[in-house]
Amino acid sequence: MDGFIYFNDRYGHNVGDEKLKEIAKLICQNLPDGIDVFRTGGEEFLILINNLKMAEVVLLAMRICKAVNQNYSHLPPLRRFFGMSDNSYVEVYFPLTVSCGVAFYPEHGVDYSTLYPAAEEAALRGGKNLYGGVVGVARNLYSSCFLPSTENKNSDL
Repeated sequence: MDGFIYFNDRYGHNVGDEKLKEIAKLICQNLPDGIDVFRTGGEEFLILINNLKMAEVVLLAMRICKAVNQNYSHLPPLRRFFGMSDNSYVEVYFPLTVSCGVAFYPEHGVDYSTLYPAAEEAALRGGKNLYGGVVGVARNLYSSCFLPSTENKNSDL
């Protein structure tokens, strides 16, 4: 979840925990049967997928981004601060969004200790997009492409 700390700051951790449970259900509803979903801590989820083509995995991640964006677009925008390299910052308002990082075996790692950090890095790079709701594909795969969500492109800059 992009900037979920701001959601917790605004609504409180109890509401945030309930929202994460709702989001977990939403993720599961947008995946085929037999795919395992785990909460890895904080606002991060891990989805293990076997026997699908890379394009199918990316499309599933995009579907999850779209579902979260659509279901939570009614919430008031959250205030976020983005630090600049000269120590200045930009204050912006954005809706609750999700970024998905995708990593593939064996292209990005051969076990959990290499695959998870690759997917996490991709998600973090995706979450730095000011609009959120993107899918970051791990490095060395089609030039580390970012696939923007088709929803929630409005912001109050």
